[in-house]
Amino acid sequence: MAYKILDGLTPLEIAGFQVYTLEETDSTNTDVLNLARAGAPDGMVLFAKKQTRGRGRMDRVWESKPDQSLTFTLLLRPTESEQSHLLRFTALAALALLRVFEQDYGLKGQVKWPNDVLLSGAKVCGILTETLWQGAFADAIALGIGVNLGRYAHQSEQVLRFKASSLEEECGKLVSPMRILEPLLTYIAKMRPHIGSSEFLLEWNEKLAYKGEKVKIANEKGGTEWFRLIGIQDNGALMVEDERGALRQLYSSEISPSSL
Repeated sequence: MAYKILDGLTPLEIAGFQVYTLEETDSTNTDVLNLARAGAPDGMVLFAKKQTRGRGRMDRVWESKPDQSLTFTLLLRPTESEQSHLLRFTALAALALLRVFEQDYGLKGQVKWPNDVLLSGAKVCGILTETLWQGAFADAIALGIGVNLGRYAHQSEQVLRFKASSLEEECGKLVSPMRILEPLLTYIAKMRPHIGSSEFLLEWNEKLAYKGEKVKIANEKGGTEWFRLIGIQDNGALMVEDERGALRQLYSSEISPSSL
């Protein structure tokens, strides 16, 4: 495989993953999607010390600061048995990160469906999952992860429209990116074989933020609707209940607690 962005780089192996470090790039997700099109294998990781045009959901663009953030993208080639659990890959990254926070730093967090990790109710990590399709078959997944390590990593709450924090603010010390990346990839490797299990779904629901609470959900018309959050279904959809008691499944949406 030839791709110039990897020229001269020697990968570091972590838990079976091949990790390439870039000093700077626009977007690791864009790079990994290009690598996937060029035939890159499952388990390739691009870690960038600085990203200048990182991408998030809703086409949001952001810039990471060196040593203040952990920004990387993992390339996965879903197996045939994983094709029916594609919505769980975002949760795989989120739950693995929560295990790192709890085991290494004594911090208990939550997953804000569909793609954020919270500590003390504030966002410390966002995940962008993008898929390359071959017909109805998911040929490759770019699992992009951005973790706020330092207090200067995140944008203002006015920009984010949601409370943000960092690992430094939560545990009182600035942790290097590799101190998070190594155990995070190790947990992802351990958890991936069980991604389709009932135990995985149970852990996802146990860590789900706002479960049983009233939440605001942006609708397609640009307005806001109110629902009670029930939980996550086997297919990865979010089950909510409207004010009339009718149930609805959501596959992609922006949710906020009623306090915002």
